[in-house]
Order: sequence, then C-alpha cells, then structure tokens
Amino acid sequence: MLNTRPLSAALGVEILDLDLSLPFDAATRAALLALYRRYHLLLLRDQHLDEAAQVRFSEIVGPISHRSPSMRTKNSALVSNAEPDGILGDGKLYFHHDNTFYEHPLRALGLYAIELPTEGGDTLFSNCAMVYEALHEALRVRIDRLSSYQMFDFGADFDYNRRSRDEDASPDAIRAVHPLVWTDPDSGRRVLFMSEHTTIRLNEVSEAEGEAIIAELARWIADPRFGYRHHWRVGDMILWDNIILQHAREPFDKSQRRTLRRTPIAETDGARRFPSSRRIDGPLPRVPSGG
Repeated sequence: MLNTRPLSAALGVEILDLDLSLPFDAATRAALLALYRRYHLLLLRDQHLDEAAQVRFSEIVGPISHRSPSMRTKNSALVSNAEPDGILGDGKLYFHHDNTFYEHPLRALGLYAIELPTEGGDTLFSNCAMVYEALHEALRVRIDRLSSYQMFDFGADFDYNRRSRDEDASPDAIRAVHPLVWTDPDSGRRVLFMSEHTTIRLNEVSEAEGEAIIAELARWIADPRFGYRHHWRVGDMILWDNIILQHAREPFDKSQRRTLRRTPIAETDGARRFPSSRRIDGPLPRVPSGG
C-alpha cells in the first residue's frame, strides 16, 4: 500500500514512499492509477529519473503523444530557458489545458524538475470540475449550450500572454471547436473546458457577450479555493489530468536557469470522450448569434 498525503482540498496527492527509478509491479501501477483518478494529480519528490523512468511512470495513463513539432522523434521535451531545444522557456503562462486546439486534447501531462531558479516559476493548478460545480445556476445554464473556437499556430512567434487571433495565423494553423462544458463519459461529471489564450471566441453569442463570459470564467478558474500551488524542488515529478485540471505558470527571473522534462500523454479514446468536438480546416467564419 502506498503512503500518501493530500496536497489541497481541491486536488492532488503526494506519494511518499515510491522510487520511480525502479520498475514497479502491476499492483503498484493499479494503485497509482486509482490515486490519479481520485485526485487528478500525483506528486513524487526527491526522484532521480532518466527519460525512460519518467516515460514508464507517465504511461500508467496512456502512451506518449508525438504529434507536436517538438515531439515527432522523441518521448519527451524540455520546458527550458537554458537548453537549445527548450520550449516555453520563460514568462508567465495563464491557466489553460494543453492542446485544446486539437480535436482530441492531450489526456495527461508529466513534468520532472531538473534545474530551477531560486524563486518564482511556481505552477498553479485548478480543478475545473469543482469550478463548474461552484458556478451559480444562472451562469451554468448560460454556458451549457456554448462552444469555443480554439486555434494555435506552431509556425508563428506566439505570445502566450495574449489571445489567439485568426488574422495573425496561417491558414494551416491547428483549429478545433469544443463544448465549453465537457462531460466525463465515465463519471458523468461536468468540467469547465476553456483555454483562454487559445480561444478565438465563443461561437453562439455576440463578441461582447463572449468576452464577458470568458473574463468571468477566467476569474473563477484562478480562484485559489479550487486549486493547488506547487513550489518546485529539483527531483519533483508531477503527473496530472489535462482535462479536469488547468495549469498556469508564474514568472521568474529570466537570467536564472529553469528546466523541466515534459511527457505529454495522448488521448486514445477521443471519439468517445470528445464526441462533440471537431477539427476545423481554415478560419471559422462567425455565424450570427441571433441576438
């Protein structure tokens, strides 16, 4: 039996007595997966992991995703401002799910801390199932019928601190439409599903109403009542549910080195889990909302 402690009232559990550098048996794998499904985030500290060990742990949820440009021939990528091939190296990142601009977003993500600044760079997590449940009824009714238009252009010099715009992107940028509220087909639980910085718009309402809704929901997502703040230490390994949780990064001194190894987990059951989502080829024209 694994020894654990909860990380917050909203999400996350720390596993206290497992060395991930060693292979684990089927019973341990099942116990890890059960904790992941209950808490949505697993933390193990003081780990000494090579890529193979990190991949082995991450794949308790599913296989590594190779679809992004940084992952075509690799099993991991470095989130780094210090390595030549590092991605997303510095700066603040607002709350988001990864890869909402694909028809089937990533199922989960793993991060392992290799080198860190002396301060800053904390990662914040928000339980978007709890967020949805806490919304007042009028807002839940208002958003239940809405969808979001998501876009990202890997070929552009993308600024993660501002919203995506079709006029800034190439025609072959990756685009998708998702329901604003996602329903877990296994539990029936409903989850607020919106990555603000890759949202072009909400489709069924006017631009002004859509912007007001996005701003209000962003405030709910950032509410610490629904979250967990992680202050990194070298050797930390975190694996989390990319659909139920959103994550954000706080800024840090760019002159200091920060490197984490990222293992993205592919969605292998997308048709069942995202039946209302769809890929968009080219910019999506706005359809009048009818008032």
